[in-house]
Amino acid sequence: MNPKEALQQIRQDKIAPFYFLFGEERFFHSEIIHAIVEKLIDADNREFNLETFEAKSSSVSDWISAAKTLSFLGGTKVVIATNLHEVTLAPKDCDALLDYSKAPPEGTCLILTADKADRKRKVFKSLTKHAGAVACDAPAEMTLIPWIKKRADAMGYQLSPDAARQMVELTGARPGVLAMELEKLMTYAGGNRSITDKEVLAMVGDIKQENPFALTEALKEKNAQQALALLHNQLGHGEEPLKILGTIVWQLRVIWEVKTYQAQKLPPQKIAEAMGAKPFMVEKAMKHTRNFSHGELIKSFKGLVQADRLLKTTGQSAQGILESLILSLCAGKN
Repeated sequence: MNPKEALQQIRQDKIAPFYFLFGEERFFHSEIIHAIVEKLIDADNREFNLETFEAKSSSVSDWISAAKTLSFLGGTKVVIATNLHEVTLAPKDCDALLDYSKAPPEGTCLILTADKADRKRKVFKSLTKHAGAVACDAPAEMTLIPWIKKRADAMGYQLSPDAARQMVELTGARPGVLAMELEKLMTYAGGNRSITDKEVLAMVGDIKQENPFALTEALKEKNAQQALALLHNQLGHGEEPLKILGTIVWQLRVIWEVKTYQAQKLPPQKIAEAMGAKPFMVEKAMKHTRNFSHGELIKSFKGLVQADRLLKTTGQSAQGILESLILSLCAGKN
């Protein structure tokens, strides 16, 4: 089921004894967990009837043991184990977890979360098919316009269609950020229960996270100003510096390979076959090979190796290291 369906069931007191929340949108994980805890445990009993584990610093036996332990002072017990994607479970632990999920005891709700669910792994394949599995995928932007309007309605505020559209355009497909911005807007609106696009523009900055490949596109065009702005956007949204570097390395490696095969006078289709790549990717790279000589590419790879070393072994600012790299890669624009 999806988060909307799960929350609807929870509000109707149809709460399952076992949940597997999987997908990269952690906001939905939090929303569902909060709704379950609010329904099942009184605020006074949470110290006794709520247990939370981090998967990598605990074990399956810890979660199951906690779930099977009777709650103190009565009532339903909630046990949460987060970030299951960060661990590789032993076969016996997989079996124990799947056995538990098939017949969870009454009076307990066990909730597992994972940012990713590799269905090639038996445990994930089985858990994603469970009745309590909830796919918390990143939503499409267009679906968030009615979503944020309904959220405002539920809180007693009217969000105009233009205001809802403006919010999504400024923040991107990030429901957690949208929800926080809505809270700010309601505070700003005060007693005024109608929120228009003017209030949105006044309060919500352009905080949309750009596509990570937009940065490499700017680099391939040697547009330093745009590349630096996109770098700051990515870092500001919490993107890992090494992940940004890895994307740059991959794109320049493609340009190097395509340029090398071009020198052999191979047509695009043959280049794609030799690289084991899609023809459109090769054709796209061919538009940029003229911007880099072989000498420049060799120099670029040396710079990439140095940046990788600095990021991993020094305490220097990651932003400063990547800014210097970008300026170096964009030098000598034709």
